[in-house]
Amino acid sequence: MPLKIEYLQYESLAQLYDRYVREFVMHSPIVSVCGSEIHCYEHHFVHMVKLLGPEQSRLYFPDEKPKIMETTAGFGNYIHEERRAARLLASLDCLRSPDKVVRTEKLVTADRAFIKQFDCSQYPYMVVLVRAEGDLLTLCTGQPIRRRQIASWLDGELLFPRNSSAAR
Repeated sequence: MPLKIEYLQYESLAQLYDRYVREFVMHSPIVSVCGSEIHCYEHHFVHMVKLLGPEQSRLYFPDEKPKIMETTAGFGNYIHEERRAARLLASLDCLRSPDKVVRTEKLVTADRAFIKQFDCSQYPYMVVLVRAEGDLLTLCTGQPIRRRQIASWLDGELLFPRNSSAAR
């Protein structure tokens, strides 16, 4: 039976960023049941919540970090994808205990997709992308996926559970 999603509650950008740092960065590397160790850095926050600046511009994290931390009421000039942010804890659970880890042609900059099903009618799957940087696996991004979209993420080389040694 799939787990229920624990939705993250937050009221400001600074609060959301702090929670990301506490759950991901401070526990990095995240050790997965598949044997992978995923390194999570502060700048990955921008991708995990799809954070954009004014006029939906891409962000250079070292310049933005102080502004993010100072945004303690609401989101200021920033926008983010709320469904990703609210499911940050589901992304973390997906990394720790994926149902599947797949290497698919759909991936461009990432090396593998960690996939987990949850008890959610709207977006029942989480897909968290991980990149290989030399010998390290690092976090890329995570996104909730609808049931009709999951097939394309599952079409590829199954690294876990069938061949769990390849997921390392």
